[in-house]
Amino acid sequence: MGICSSCCANEENKKEINMVIDTGKAKDGTYLNKVVMIQAIMRTYLDMKKVKQLKESKKVQGNIAKFEPEGRPLREEGQSKQESKPTFSDDIYKNPVVEEISKNLGEFEYGAVANDGIKREKRPAVYFENGSKYTGEWNTTNNQRDGKGVQFWADGSKYEGFWKNDKANGRGRLIHSDGDVYEGEWKDDKSHGYGVYLHSDGAQYQGDWVEDKQEGFGVEEWPDKARYQGTYKDGMKEGKGVFYWSDGSKYTGEFHNNNIHGKGVYEWVDGRKFDGDWENNKMHGEGIFEWSDGRRYQGHYVNDKKEGYGVFTWPDGRKYKGNWANGKQHGEGTFINDKGVEQTGIWENGKKKEWTRAK
Repeated sequence: MGICSSCCANEENKKEINMVIDTGKAKDGTYLNKVVMIQAIMRTYLDMKKVKQLKESKKVQGNIAKFEPEGRPLREEGQSKQESKPTFSDDIYKNPVVEEISKNLGEFEYGAVANDGIKREKRPAVYFENGSKYTGEWNTTNNQRDGKGVQFWADGSKYEGFWKNDKANGRGRLIHSDGDVYEGEWKDDKSHGYGVYLHSDGAQYQGDWVEDKQEGFGVEEWPDKARYQGTYKDGMKEGKGVFYWSDGSKYTGEFHNNNIHGKGVYEWVDGRKFDGDWENNKMHGEGIFEWSDGRRYQGHYVNDKKEGYGVFTWPDGRKYKGNWANGKQHGEGTFINDKGVEQTGIWENGKKKEWTRAK
């Protein structure tokens, strides 16, 4: 009885690692928030019909949308003064941040242009009512932006790339006034196809897009070397993926709505591992938790805690198999010592209350 009390109560309390604390890396804002942060940034940034302000640094928000309707053109450079003209200077398009990034990235490479039979001509700069300025090619038939072109906005943001039907279509690069960059495929003013998004703080996403949202396969990376690679749906992590934390921990498995959810394996850098069911970033369902020293628990979890039936095994062969509640032995259970002797008893909040039978 004394041996069992030591092994099943004190030993359990001293040596078993509390699951709620240990899975902090799966829930802590410093780490798991990275799973959702960049989607929030990009969804707001690429909301092409809205204008938003940057919030305080702790709440990462997107930037001012660029492809809102420009309004009618005011004039082309060189037109007579009697015609409509902007009341601002071209100096408004000079943004040191954008200019520095443009310099570092180098010239945008248009690549080979297929002959599609459309008649185009390059025209002088055209100014729009919203303060934007476009310089580039136009479709001479429908008088729309078409082909190669560069557009600046009043805050200095810059898009350079291909146009069709008066919208960004094909490959292009958008540099925002605050330093965010998207370079890749566009369709009707939306990121669509393969593209790379670089946030000014060093975070980045490269992968597939569908109508301004991540969809398909992609890779996200953060300045501290944390990294995710996997599938996306409707702008969120969905399906199978791998998340690497900067400390060396790793989760491999399923995601749903940006959360660790479904079947998956979480591996800590110190050798601990959980393989089982997850729900909203918590161990929930059946699973196996293993420690580097040989300890092992196999059983049921509810909200990160052992709940229901489970078996806890020590390296020397000792074993507890029975009921758990709130992470502790609770209810009827059987203890087997290192000699194989079994005793069944009642536990309450992790402590043995009484023996009911022995073999």
